[in-house]
Amino acid sequence: MRHRRDGRKLGITATHRRAMLANMVTSLFRSERIETTLPKAKEARRLAERLITFARRGNAGAASGAAEKKLAARRHVARIVQDSDVLRKLFDEIAPRYVDRPGGYTRIVRLGSVRVGDAASKALLELLKKDEEGRKKKKTPRKTYHKIEMPAAPGAKERPAKPAEAAVESAPEAPAAEVAAPAQAAAAKPEAPKTAAAHAKKAKPHKTEGEKKAKPKAAEKPKGKKK
Repeated sequence: MRHRRDGRKLGITATHRRAMLANMVTSLFRSERIETTLPKAKEARRLAERLITFARRGNAGAASGAAEKKLAARRHVARIVQDSDVLRKLFDEIAPRYVDRPGGYTRIVRLGSVRVGDAASKALLELLKKDEEGRKKKKTPRKTYHKIEMPAAPGAKERPAKPAEAAVESAPEAPAAEVAAPAQAAAAKPEAPKTAAAHAKKAKPHKTEGEKKAKPKAAEKPKGKKK
């Protein structure tokens, strides 16, 4: 795993890599454009932008009257950029160019060709101009959700009223006295006495104990051999 292992080794030792990147950055500040392989361009870009940021801090500190900040920034950059003319150009020309830019001072352009011998992809590393805009990141449109009206559940629908209930609801309301009168008359009406004939129809004949116990015998089957 490469946890917290930042940067590319580029197949060389640490001292060789530091010297090579320092030379590449110095050449970039001198001519403002260099041609190299794509992995080396990506590593040199990180170092170059860091040094430009230090140069911007030094100029800002000098403007506010803190000469110590400018001296500290110049000494920090001078450890990598050891050419005095390039160092002066960095602080006097390149750093003021990017005062209003919050980062992204360089650009990598892939050439689409390969180097003869090892077929390494080639690229250009260059500084941006003063009013030139860098590559803008594409903004993907935000996903929007449309509200869909869902139909009501079947159980939520009102059940149709029955004809009798509809007739009762549609009929005008009768006075309370008229509605209560038939009910009172039905309650006051005496029940008709039951006649003896009705009792006789419902009466069942009484059976004796012998009749209850006697049951008809089933017909005897003729005895014979089963075929």
